[in-house]
Parts: sequence; structure tokens; C-alpha cells
Amino acid sequence: MPENLNAAQALNLGLRKILTERPESLVLGQDIGTYGGAFKVTEGLLADFGRPRVFNTPLAESACTGYAIGLALNGHRPIEEFQFSDFVTEAATQITLNAATYRFRSGAAVPMVLRLPTGGGLTFGSFHSQELDSFLLAMPGLKALYPSTPQDAFNALLAAYEDNNPVILFEHKALYRRGKAPVAWDANYRDIWSPKKLRAGDYATLVTYGDMVHLAEAAAAYLAAEYEITLDLFDLRALAPLRLEAIESSLQRTGRLIVLHEGRRTHGFGAELVARLTEKYFSAMKAAPLRIASLDLPVPFAPELEQAFRPTKDKIIERITEWMG
Repeated sequence: MPENLNAAQALNLGLRKILTERPESLVLGQDIGTYGGAFKVTEGLLADFGRPRVFNTPLAESACTGYAIGLALNGHRPIEEFQFSDFVTEAATQITLNAATYRFRSGAAVPMVLRLPTGGGLTFGSFHSQELDSFLLAMPGLKALYPSTPQDAFNALLAAYEDNNPVILFEHKALYRRGKAPVAWDANYRDIWSPKKLRAGDYATLVTYGDMVHLAEAAAAYLAAEYEITLDLFDLRALAPLRLEAIESSLQRTGRLIVLHEGRRTHGFGAELVARLTEKYFSAMKAAPLRIASLDLPVPFAPELEQAFRPTKDKIIERITEWMG
């Protein structure tokens, strides 16, 4: 039976399912034991599964990730939680040079999941709010999922866990407790590796992911009600590998492309999406593509400044209506 869960609870349910059914699984990270993690996603796991399966690590991301890689190479399938995705920079060598390239260099699989609480909007400042998707995925050998709903979070964890490659699971912090939705076992959980179409329209193709999905839905609803402009809206869900066939078909039909993401505009992930889609379907384009993203600044701490820094529903509507004109 489906349970009404928020995203944090859905991830906890997924971790419980994995720990129960897969004896080779381990969960590790800073303060994930008795404390339950910075965002309480691992709450109760230590008590239920014991310290050999769920354990705290020192405040040393590079060492902990190197340890997890060693576990993955020796028959385990570790799931490592970072307190904040920003601190993944401390483990950049382990992730992007060691884990990501191991199979290419030696043929050995490194099956591990890196859970990264990411994103802004909660006034945590520049050390605890960044989007590092484009930074990490510039390096080959990593897979990445970025769910936007509790069910997709549950499915993404299961799909990431079973993969024989290192998989980054981006978890937007603002979505952990933003409402509840039914979550249940889904036999088609691997569909998370493909985009999901959320709205149908004919004016433009809008592609986004993560927290921005909810802003995009609100903006699309407004445009339909006020301007009778309808959009094909896609939740990308998987950032690596990119499976863009459905989006390509939409773009061929609409001829207009909008890409929305929370990361900074310069070198942001949206640039890769725009490049891939427009270089293939340039002749079908009726307008220059529109990129909507955060400003090229460190993430501000003050609420008013962070609001100005990130995309909002009103700013998305304003950018799209200006672009339409």
C-alpha cells in the first residue's frame, strides 16, 4: 500500500529496503548514526541495522570516500552521505579521478552511491547551498540522478544502488520536507533514468530538474491561464547519462527551447543541454534558446539577496514573456 511520505522519508524507506534485502549494502557518513544525519534521512537506521551496516565517519570527506571506494572494490556496495554537497570538493580527487576512472583504467567496477544534499533557497549561505552538478559531471565515468518528488527519490535510490558505476544522487534540501505524496514499490523504478513529461503544450519545450521543476510547473500553469501559451514541460531526472529522445521529439515539434536550472548560468548544466539539442535540431528552431539560471555569484546568505540570486516563479514568467516578445 502506498504511504504518504515526504522526500526525506521516502529516501529513508529506500535505505531500509536496501539494508534489509541486500546484505552487502553499507551506509556511511558524518553524523548519520544516532543523530540521523544533518537532514534526518538516516534516522533510526543505526538502531535497526547495527553499527557494522550503518556507521559514522570522521570529518574528512576525502578519506571517507576513499574508504568507500575500497569497500566497493571488495564486494560491498556502500552508500555515502555527505552532510552538504558543497563539501564534495574535499573529495574531488577520490570521486572524479579514482572512482570515476577505475573501470576505464582497470576494468574493476566501483558500485557506490554518493548522496549529496544540494541546492539553495534555505538561507544557508555559500558554503552550504551550491549546485555542483556541472562541476562534477564534467568528468567522465560518473552517473547522476536528481529527483524532484518523493516517489522519484525512492526510485532513484534503488536505481542508483543497483548500478555498477559510481552514481551521484542529488537531493535538493528544500524538497526533503516540502509536502507529502504517495510512495510505493514501483516495478518500473528504472524509468528514473529517462526524462518525465509533466505538461503538454505546443509553444515551447521547457526542460528542468530538481527544485526548479515545481517553479516551472507553477510558471507554466500561469502562462497557460493568462496568455494561453502552453509548454511541453520535462523533468530531466537523470543528468548522466542524458537520454534526450523524448525532448528532441518535442523540440522538433515546438521549435523553441527553454532550459531552467538552479546552478549558475556560466558553465551551468543548461549550457550542455542547449548545445546538444540545438546543434542537432538547429534547422527546426524558431527562436534562440532561452537559459534561465542563477547569477554568477557565490550563493548569498541574506534571504533577500538569495531570492535575487536564484530563479523564482515570477522571474521565470518574466524571462519567458520577454523572450516571447
